[in-house]
Amino acid sequence: MEHLFSSGEVLYKKNQKELKEGLFIGEKLKHPDEISPDSWYVCKGTLNGENSELRFTVHEDELESIKLRHRLGILMQSDVFQARWGKYEISLA
Repeated sequence: MEHLFSSGEVLYKKNQKELKEGLFIGEKLKHPDEISPDSWYVCKGTLNGENSELRFTVHEDELESIKLRHRLGILMQSDVFQARWGKYEISLA
C-alpha cells in the first residue's frame, strides 16, 4: 500500500534526500507488509524535477527500529526514507 508523506514531513523536508544523482523529493512511499532484510521500498516523486521512482533497501542497522515502529503501527514514511539505505535504484517515469 502506498502512503503519502504527511504535511509535517513535507514541511520539515523529511521527504527529501540528496543523492549522487541529485535531489530526490518523495511524494508517496510503499513498503511491504512484512519487513525483512531483503525488503525493497518504493518511493514515487521527483529527481531534479523529473518524475521518478526510487527503489531502495534499508541498511541492516536500521531494520530493528523500523520493524518495531511497523509492529506498533507508528511507522512514518520519513522513518524509512531517512534511514540509512543499503542500495537503491532510480527509474525515470
